[in-house]
Amino acid sequence: MRVNAVLTEDLLERIDEAAREQKKSRSRFIREAAEKYIAEHERKKEEEKRKEALTRAVRDQDKLRAKSGTWEGSAEIRKWRERGR
Repeated sequence: MRVNAVLTEDLLERIDEAAREQKKSRSRFIREAAEKYIAEHERKKEEEKRKEALTRAVRDQDKLRAKSGTWEGSAEIRKWRERGR
């Protein structure tokens, strides 16, 4: 599929130079650059989703911790161990 795009002369010269250095056509160079940019964009989106999920998990954990008050898990475990003896 053909696409028309407006590029500055300087950018087009830089693209052509890089494409020549890599022995690629201008079209191939631009296509590969676009694919790499999109892949990086998608990776960043997924990373942001993971960060948001982690933030929610920490927030939920903090709420549970606040709700439990002064409850100490290690003290409870010691009690259970002593009862079993």
